[in-house]
Amino acid sequence: MQFMVIRKADEATEAGMPPSAQALDEMARFNQALADQGRLGLALGLRPSSRAVRLKLWPGGESLTDGPFAEAKELVAGFTVFEAASKEAALEQLKGWPRSDVQATGEAVLELRETGCPGGCAQVPPAPEGADRRYVILLRADAGTERDRIPPQEMLDALNAFNAAQAAQGRLLAGDGLKSSARGSRLHFKGAQASVIDGPFAEAKELIAGFWMIKASSMLDAIAWARTLPYPTGPHVEVEIREAMTMDDPAPALGAAQRQEDASLRAEQLDAALRGVMTRT
Repeated sequence: MQFMVIRKADEATEAGMPPSAQALDEMARFNQALADQGRLGLALGLRPSSRAVRLKLWPGGESLTDGPFAEAKELVAGFTVFEAASKEAALEQLKGWPRSDVQATGEAVLELRETGCPGGCAQVPPAPEGADRRYVILLRADAGTERDRIPPQEMLDALNAFNAAQAAQGRLLAGDGLKSSARGSRLHFKGAQASVIDGPFAEAKELIAGFWMIKASSMLDAIAWARTLPYPTGPHVEVEIREAMTMDDPAPALGAAQRQEDASLRAEQLDAALRGVMTRT
């Protein structure tokens, strides 16, 4: 099974405060241990929401709202995707999360979510990293995604075909859906103490239902791309567009062997997605 652990934002991450050297070193070792076991997917940090926008789309209209956004504790500061045998095994893994991560504010919250879309849309595994600027489009959850509503097959086909074409062009770098928060948990680290709260979580509109990571020249370019997505949750859609850390920033990255393995898997899955769409059309 594959899971995403979302590091929730706080006052320190929203202020753009860099992690301590100890936190960076311990996080690198945490991720490397997963990579050595072949279980690490994407590990990514996000810049503060002051550099973000929210895009709402509806039939015949749209609105754009510039960050920063007020609900800091419900924002995303970064995320890591990894494999685990079960939710229980994933939670056990996260109990080893570096405690130095709490140094700035005294606490940290992790949200564990199972990846994948209801109905089985094709995942876009991480592409090899490059020096290009990267942006993450975070799909905001709604009542339907929190019920694990399965979109109509034609919507899934349209999304899979779009993702496959964009990935083949090198524009789409990674992407996946998230199952409802009813399948998830939150780990709250406060000092040396850790507590677990099982989902579902009440604030549906602040939850994430999926993501795409793209290569874009600017925020305006990323917004333009986000407008073209055939979202499987339409026609009313809200996304948050965030600038990701670059290779020069202090963020964990995939090892070379893992990048090569994921690139091969990526090609296989994209080919399978296209074949599936062509078979049904």
